[in-house]
Amino acid sequence: MTNEQQRPLDGVQIQLSPEEALVLFGLLSRWCEEGSAPTPEASCFESTAEGAVLHGLLADLETQLVAPFKADYSDLLKEARNRLKESWDYPTLRG
Repeated sequence: MTNEQQRPLDGVQIQLSPEEALVLFGLLSRWCEEGSAPTPEASCFESTAEGAVLHGLLADLETQLVAPFKADYSDLLKEARNRLKESWDYPTLRG
């Protein structure tokens, strides 16, 4: 084994605001639900590992967020999107 293979990976912590977490939850859950909502094409992914990571993020958010399980979740998500939308003024991730 090489040193790269023996070295354990360091953990990473990502900090999200409540609004960011709620919007990310909404996006990932929409992509994972059955239905007609558009999802990224398979060509967007270089490995199934990327899908696994996104599902893991969704699972982590599900254990930490309360808002998605409230009766007014749709309103809370809309408010969070409205507060964040001015921080990105481009139609795609590439700008």
